[in-house]
Amino acid sequence: MASFLKVFLKFVFLSGVFSLFLGCSSTPKTELFYTRVYEGTYDEVWLAALKAVNDYPLKVSNKDSGKIASELVNGPYNDLFLTPPESIDLPEKFRYSLRFNFAKLEAEDGQPLVRVRVEKNLEQFHDFYTGWLSFPSDGLEERLLLYRVEHILKMENQLAKEIEKAAAGK
Repeated sequence: MASFLKVFLKFVFLSGVFSLFLGCSSTPKTELFYTRVYEGTYDEVWLAALKAVNDYPLKVSNKDSGKIASELVNGPYNDLFLTPPESIDLPEKFRYSLRFNFAKLEAEDGQPLVRVRVEKNLEQFHDFYTGWLSFPSDGLEERLLLYRVEHILKMENQLAKEIEKAAAGK
């Protein structure tokens, strides 16, 4: 009887561990917005973000208020910006818009920092009577845009260093 109880407890423990791992990996992580802090001046980060959203039709681009907003884009992804590796067969209709918010920050050592927050408002067409309903984003496009801003900033900094080296070498 004691050996049966040990086997049963091991089974319960292992099934609990497996369900924990499988349950956590299958649930998508949905956040309302994605944020990243960049080192650099506000102007540098602003221009990098504008370059990153070059493939989107913009509705608002106000540097003073720190806001960029795109027009409504059809589909779950912008085809000019992101081509999924597999074709997405979705019978439903989707549309979305992106919003960027910028905030000036300062590090403890006085270095300028800029916080960039990206929010994707994805909507799905339900039916004629209900219309468009909010749909959770998978976060791929938001993270990709934030990565793109970071990469553009790195390229601009490296280019400035190379220009300084060339000017000093003359």
